[in-house]
Parts: sequence; C-alpha cells; structure tokens
Amino acid sequence: MKQINKKYYTLKQVSKLTDIPIHTLKFWRKEFKMHLKLNSSGRRIFEQADVDKILLIKHLRQQGKLTLSGIKRRLEDMKEVPKSKEAGKNRQSLLWIQKELLSVKNLLQQSISDK
Repeated sequence: MKQINKKYYTLKQVSKLTDIPIHTLKFWRKEFKMHLKLNSSGRRIFEQADVDKILLIKHLRQQGKLTLSGIKRRLEDMKEVPKSKEAGKNRQSLLWIQKELLSVKNLLQQSISDK
C-alpha cells in the first residue's frame, strides 16, 4: 500500500491506496457501519483507522476467504479485548495481537502449501 502522510483521505484516495473499487468501499462503509467524518464541504472523509479497517476487511476477504458475515464475526471477536486497568488492558491487547498474528501465520502457511 502506498503511504500518504495525511490525517484524512477522500474516497478516491482510499480507493487508490487500497486497490479497492469505489463502489466496493461504499458498500463496505454501509455494511460494516463505518461512521465517517464530514469535511468542510460536507464530503465524507476517511481517517487512518478507517483505512486500516478496510485493509483488514480486504485481507480477511481475500486471504482468509471469509464471507461478509464471517468478517463481521471476526471483527466483533477483535473488539472483545477486556476493558480493565491500563496494565491489564495492555497485556490483553498484546495477547490479542499475538493470537491474530498466529492466525495470519496459519493462513500464510496454508496458502503456501496449497500451491
């Protein structure tokens, strides 16, 4: 992905950055309930967190071969990091990241062995 050091992105910029068609981005925005900010002219703008979520959805769709409902379940599972004191929260976050990295590793190993 090409990186632009900006705080906000237009729909067209996100499409170019992620190689996802505009109509797909619009569909995902509605399907995954992304609440975008509006710029001064009233156009929807994406923040870096939105772009990251789109890239995660793209990865789960293409590499994980998940359906939209499967992606929604996976995203909900990712939100389940317990909210506790800061130290516990950080530890839970690290454990969650480790779990996700292992999942990605397994997907990569499967795709290599399928070839």
